[in-house]
Amino acid sequence: MARISVIMPVYNAAAHLPDAVRSVLGQTFADLELILVDDGSTDGSGALCDGFAAADPRVRVVHQQNAGICAARNAGLALAQGDYVGFCDDDDVFLPDFLAAAWDLARRADADLVRFDYRIFRRDAAGREQELPHTPGTAMALGRDGGGSSYGAFLRAAGPLFVWNALYRRAALDGLRFDTRCRRGVEDFVFNASFHLRMGKAVYRPQVACLHYERAASTSASFSADDLEARTAAAVLWAEAEGAALDRWCRADSRREVAAERRAEIVTFLMHQLRDARAPRAMRRQAWHTLRPALDAALPRQALDFLRVAGKNKKQMAALALYALHLQGLYQWVPNREEMQ
Repeated sequence: MARISVIMPVYNAAAHLPDAVRSVLGQTFADLELILVDDGSTDGSGALCDGFAAADPRVRVVHQQNAGICAARNAGLALAQGDYVGFCDDDDVFLPDFLAAAWDLARRADADLVRFDYRIFRRDAAGREQELPHTPGTAMALGRDGGGSSYGAFLRAAGPLFVWNALYRRAALDGLRFDTRCRRGVEDFVFNASFHLRMGKAVYRPQVACLHYERAASTSASFSADDLEARTAAAVLWAEAEGAALDRWCRADSRREVAAERRAEIVTFLMHQLRDARAPRAMRRQAWHTLRPALDAALPRQALDFLRVAGKNKKQMAALALYALHLQGLYQWVPNREEMQ
């Protein structure tokens, strides 16, 4: 039985799948299994998966009707046998020493979760590629025994809660699966916040582990009510999962500030997502009014906390400062600069 299971959902990825697969199979840590879940591909990706399995006994393949990335990852989780589980998208690249470093760190720290840094690239419709820079956090550990960093400090250091730059102890997953109601993204964030309820120790290292690529989205200006409902519903699930994790990890005197940070991240992410998808202004307002009750219940608002959070990110400062005034009834807040004009 392999020590690490890597799950890769595959959908119409023939152009970049070979690089992704080679980056996993070529790891300096060889005691692994790669589970390829062909999610109803129509471009020959399924045949490529079968070819990889024929060439390397560490590769297992599942073929299923198209059901989305959550269902594909869940199919992989049902088959995973490793002590730890990782995820790689079908167009991402693991750096050669990622799994060796992650395994060593996980075993030395006896951690349920190890999280690393990454590089992220966005490609537009013309094929131009641009790196989206970010500042790595500080190495730290989080333990339920009171040792190590606070929960809020760990989240700030580790950054956005993606799944492709981390390893999870399989025993700690305890039946956790990706929520298939997340049909337009955010599934990573919901999954990780839910996992935080189960874990006993987590470690973050600012070592770059993988290259993540965001492919060009549709340039269509149309945006349906179904799109809005799916994205907003996922954000509600995210807020609920974050609130439950805070209840588990934060003392009463620290929960308020961490809740403000998580609330700010959810609002900012959803509104940017809707803007990037060209959702009409009225739909963005509708999303906010739908999301706010869930935020108020799971991550209660404190106006002044948002000013402190905003000071840590200059790009969010203006929007969050206005939001704080809105919470005090002094300003009618709208989600982004476009709507302020």
